[in-house]
Amino acid sequence: MNEDWFSTIEENVLTQLDYMLAQRTDAPFPSLVVTSANQNQVTAFPTLYIHELTPVEAGNDLNNQSINAVIETIEIQIWTNETEEECRRLMSAAIIEMKRMRFNCTAFPSIQTDNKIAFGVARFRRMIGSADTL
Repeated sequence: MNEDWFSTIEENVLTQLDYMLAQRTDAPFPSLVVTSANQNQVTAFPTLYIHELTPVEAGNDLNNQSINAVIETIEIQIWTNETEEECRRLMSAAIIEMKRMRFNCTAFPSIQTDNKIAFGVARFRRMIGSADTL
């Protein structure tokens, strides 16, 4: 078993989300940039930024010598220079795909516009075991 399986969760979620959004039959987002790179300034629109918040260990056994599960929280931010409606459509698609990976939406999207840039943020959480697949 991979001892550090928990260190690749963010990358795995990013890869799955990027792939699933591109495969959607209604994929109206051909120029969507999906990234986990911490950027102080968004340079391409639309952008979906995925950020792993601090995971918490769960599922301890009596030995407590390995990490059996983590409670994972993922924040998704969407930036677009079009409309709030486009931001909502992108966020809706992201929510559907996160639900397919069995995440719970713990903070539904808050969407606002500032200086003609629409911005949305939502958070997702689920327990992921060492043998789980996304």
